[in-house]
Amino acid sequence: MTSLSRLSVLCCAAVGLLAGGCAEPSGDPSQAQKSYGRPVDATDAIPAPAVAAEATLYTGPPVTVDGRVASVMPDGCTLYLMTGDGPPLRVDTTRPDEGTCAWQVPPETDGFAVAAGTLRATGDTLRLSANGVRVTPVRTSHPDP
Repeated sequence: MTSLSRLSVLCCAAVGLLAGGCAEPSGDPSQAQKSYGRPVDATDAIPAPAVAAEATLYTGPPVTVDGRVASVMPDGCTLYLMTGDGPPLRVDTTRPDEGTCAWQVPPETDGFAVAAGTLRATGDTLRLSANGVRVTPVRTSHPDP
């Protein structure tokens, strides 16, 4: 092998190593998710705007809702999910006794949340008493119910 051929092989190998080392990481959103409280199965999650639009259909029995996090209260016991044009859906932690939260979401939480629990309406406020919440950087349900 001539020195020019060896140089060509070495250059190709170096370029291949550099290209492989600079590749984008395989972004698996499940690696960035965090769960609080009981595990939440997002398979049948309903988008928060759909729940807000037809709240009477979802009030009472257990329901799983997902949506973009609008805000989290400083104590981490309550978070709000955007519902579109209406008021946000309030997601409260279950409280085993007065004044205690079963789980807490960090106030700086951003992204999407999937919450499972029981929905009730009080005036124009929808409240989900949630057994658990899973926060993820991407939406887990389909945008259209």
